[in-house]
Amino acid sequence: MGIFAAWAGVILILFQWPLEAGYLGGGNIAAATNPMLLGIVFEGAPGVRLILAVTGLLLVQAIRLNNLALSKSANSLSLVGVLLVMLAFVQVGHTVNTPRLVLAGLLIVHLMAAAFWVASLWPLFHLVGRGHNQDNTAHILTRFGKLAISGVGLLVLAGVTLATLLAGGLTPLLTTAYGQFLIGKVLIVAVLLLFAAANKWRLVPAFENGDATAPRRLQRSIALEMVLVAVILLITAVLTRVSSPNG
Repeated sequence: MGIFAAWAGVILILFQWPLEAGYLGGGNIAAATNPMLLGIVFEGAPGVRLILAVTGLLLVQAIRLNNLALSKSANSLSLVGVLLVMLAFVQVGHTVNTPRLVLAGLLIVHLMAAAFWVASLWPLFHLVGRGHNQDNTAHILTRFGKLAISGVGLLVLAGVTLATLLAGGLTPLLTTAYGQFLIGKVLIVAVLLLFAAANKWRLVPAFENGDATAPRRLQRSIALEMVLVAVILLITAVLTRVSSPNG
């Protein structure tokens, strides 16, 4: 799954290159394939982002070596790859403004926490529904719940602080299109947190106690979380591409 995601990321970031060239040249195929425009994009911040993201995603695939004698080196390479991908996110966009280090740091923490949570949903969905050893599955679910508490705390804290700094205070969050998009995103995240809380405090304990209906109920809840995540990602894409803190 990690390998598939890494290659999907490589393909998408490479596809974004001609799209940005096309945007510069008026939004047509000729501009998207124009060597001069492609060069302009590559030589700027988007080019740095592309290099960091592709290099990082290629390094992430060192996880394939985890079962070999080089597992420690593989883990180190994968971690370097993850950090490069995170750095790619802060090469363009609103976080390049002052104070850049603070904004970039907050975004990276926000992304790392979100990535951990989101990427765990699909494996957990399959783990719950596949009749694995119940005690081991329950242990994994409990451990994930403990880790997720810290992750969600970092996610929310970094996100709210970042939004406030970018918007210039709390008032613009209510009065600008950017702020209203952001509030919509936060509301959906709040619903997502309710599902996560229900999983942790009701469904996982029921699973541990051998409730026959718990696996299916857990799968349904996780599936709804994945749908909400998709909506959040869509809103985030609109937020970063259509609107901005300064209008």
